[in-house]
Amino acid sequence: MKKFVSLIIAALYAALLGTSVFAQSAGFKGEDRVSPARTPYDKSYVEIRFSTGEAQTAGVPLAYKEFLISPTGNKIHKIDEKTGKTVVSAELSEKVSEDFSGAIINDVLFQPARTMIFAVDLEDINVKFSKQVGEITTDISAADDLIYFGVKNDDGYSFICADASHDLETVWEYKCESPVTSAGLFGEYVIFGSGEKLVCHSKAENDFKENEIGGIITNVYAGKYAVFMTAEGGTLYKVRLEADGSAEKDSLMSLKIGGELSAPAESENKLFVSSTNGFYAVDALNMDVIKAYPELKNGCEPIISTGSGFRAYVVAPVVSEGKWYLYSVLDNNDELTLSEIVKIFDFTNGKTAVSDSGIMYFRDANGQIYALAIRENDIFTIILKLVIFIAIIVFLVLILRAWIKKHSDKTPKF
Repeated sequence: MKKFVSLIIAALYAALLGTSVFAQSAGFKGEDRVSPARTPYDKSYVEIRFSTGEAQTAGVPLAYKEFLISPTGNKIHKIDEKTGKTVVSAELSEKVSEDFSGAIINDVLFQPARTMIFAVDLEDINVKFSKQVGEITTDISAADDLIYFGVKNDDGYSFICADASHDLETVWEYKCESPVTSAGLFGEYVIFGSGEKLVCHSKAENDFKENEIGGIITNVYAGKYAVFMTAEGGTLYKVRLEADGSAEKDSLMSLKIGGELSAPAESENKLFVSSTNGFYAVDALNMDVIKAYPELKNGCEPIISTGSGFRAYVVAPVVSEGKWYLYSVLDNNDELTLSEIVKIFDFTNGKTAVSDSGIMYFRDANGQIYALAIRENDIFTIILKLVIFIAIIVFLVLILRAWIKKHSDKTPKF
């Protein structure tokens, strides 16, 4: 009985989890990029909910509550996720960055432009303040009222931690000669790459640890138990960190894939990465290729979903058709199968985001954003709701029976 009740509780928890998502808005390259949202799983049940107009300068979209935040030109648009209608917009004094993402903290968006960061209140879309910081070269990440980003200046490069609650006053700065990567968050350490070094900075103390990796790092990704990196020349690296931020002895592992690699994504000991040579699923424990998809060349950064069964998504071009496809890589009893979900005309340098309700947003090469979602009244959704309803009824009946039995045992027998 107890085991059965536990299974029911686990099933209900999993079902409820499938309608939520870990916050992507913090901007860190790591577990916050893993989405347990009910993302599309079959092209038969998928619909384009809406699309925005094209834009010559379009930034990276972000999901915020029941809205899509769309940086376009020198404006920030707040768009209703159901209708696609713009609710309100804010005007900036500089055009938004097309390559680098902002981050949301305490309902405030910190949006990168070319040389400035704008703090935009997302409730009413007002610019609270802005600051000139230099040429921005990374995504912005946020945690504990602090934001993190990289810049290029006359002296080289810097990775900066700034106080979001005090007009972006610099808290600490790491200066270097090599470009820095966007940040990851691994335990108590903010991590980023600089040249061949994985740099770890303690959140609690002003202390840096520099770990030599052996390749020029292009992306970092903070997994649950290890840090994964891509490097120039098409090499994947994995390293475990000690409590002080230094590399654990003999833990550095590498895998040569070749080509130019995207930022990786990892969950459940599976690591996915796009390359100019193809798309790869890697055993994150042993750093061996599980399966290669050489036909999926030049794909985007993968998205991992765990809401309705583990799967990865990638958008990659089909040269013969002159189109791009969104693909789903389904993990069914460790068998990886590939299926095409929807066509996208041109996703060169495209960007993605996932909302709390499972809507997937795609910004294409023309600055147009497509909102892709499961049809609201599809068969799968109806069956899922019915299963959840039955499970709740069964659970309540079991609880009631257990309560009656417990109290009936205490009834005096005559």
